[in-house]
Amino acid sequence: MQNDDTLLTMPEVEALTRLSKPTVYQMIREGRFPKQVRLGPNKVAWLRSEVLSWIGQRADAREIA
Repeated sequence: MQNDDTLLTMPEVEALTRLSKPTVYQMIREGRFPKQVRLGPNKVAWLRSEVLSWIGQRADAREIA
């Protein structure tokens, strides 16, 4: 984890990626999206750096294709 990393909520992940909640969780199950960090029994978040890296990988993949 980076020192300046922040935690993102699901609404923030949805806003950054433009993916819906069900799509995010499906992609996590398939190993195609960063896993969430469990903060408590009913609370999870994502590392901002991992989500941004995932977005960057998608952008890099389109340049190759």
